[in-house]
Amino acid sequence: MEHAKVKFEFPVFAQVAAGFAISALVMIGISGSIYKLIAPQGWVVQAFGHSFGLGAALLAAVLGAAAVVWALPGRKPVQRARVSDAVVYSFAAAGLLYLGQMLALGSV
Repeated sequence: MEHAKVKFEFPVFAQVAAGFAISALVMIGISGSIYKLIAPQGWVVQAFGHSFGLGAALLAAVLGAAAVVWALPGRKPVQRARVSDAVVYSFAAAGLLYLGQMLALGSV
């Protein structure tokens, strides 16, 4: 008699709950990163002093260059998917860090 391999699948509710949790962590990570970037004592002020115009221009230039490199046609879709997954899970990890700081310290 042959034994059929039974593939274990998580229940639908667990999949929905995990997807919601990761989505919430990604949103908290993006929001926390934006807050840390533009806060009065945030990363831009720490890097460029109080010259917000210079900091914003440099940040826009870096983001523009990253967008151009991202859109180059020579990249394979598999590589693009890996980079996208890494960025999403990095924001989820940052969201977990920000949430932990907020619960432990009361502020980010």
